Amino acid sequence: MLRKKLLILFVLLLSACAGTEEKSELLTILGVDEKIVDTDQESENTYDALTLLKRGEAYFIKEDYIEAVSEFERFLSLHPFHRMAAFSQYKLAMSYFHQIHTIDRDPAPMEKALAAFQKVKTQFPKSLYVDEATEKIAELKKRQGEHQFQIGRFYFRTEAYPAAIARFEKVLARFEKGELTEKTLFFLGRSHFGAGDHEASLKVFDALLTSYPDSQYKKKVGKIRRKITTAPPAS
Repeated sequence: MLRKKLLILFVLLLSACAGTEEKSELLTILGVDEKIVDTDQESENTYDALTLLKRGEAYFIKEDYIEAVSEFERFLSLHPFHRMAAFSQYKLAMSYFHQIHTIDRDPAPMEKALAAFQKVKTQFPKSLYVDEATEKIAELKKRQGEHQFQIGRFYFRTEAYPAAIARFEKVLARFEKGELTEKTLFFLGRSHFGAGDHEASLKVFDALLTSYPDSQYKKKVGKIRRKITTAPPAS
């Protein structure tokens, strides 16, 4: 029995060091074969640390990420100080990560994945998974920004300009500068223009061209500026 447990632990450690590349042979080595362990079957080993990891890993490899989340969460709840806790936290984060589809769908898995990866860094700062968790956090924050931007674009297209303005301002306040900021400023300026606040529109466009003098939106901004400057004064 001890030898078998040591073998299972060794295989799990190999899987951990392999990063995100999982091998299907792991199922057989762990004694799972092609059949998931029955999680409803009560036994003295049901909540044993290695049993929980074995089930979680099996579900993960089978791409049943919802069930994998349950197993890894149960492991962390029952065995928070286990030597494989960092591995389980990382695989929990990856299980959420694989439930993310496109930026215009349910943001809940994205938010849960981000929180789980952040726990990898804060709770297990010396683990093997910190570097990849850092990369995933950066990727997820970028996706979050794009998600918020697309919501703003939806409000803009439907001419719900106050809602669009609020969403674009949220993007600018929460996310790093770059291409996302450039296009957000452009659509924020257009939203103010659509709402009839020309002064605010010009201020945003000035900020856009100051930060991005060669902006891809420069010509479009110029056209809107001319409309504002040639428009008759409001009576």
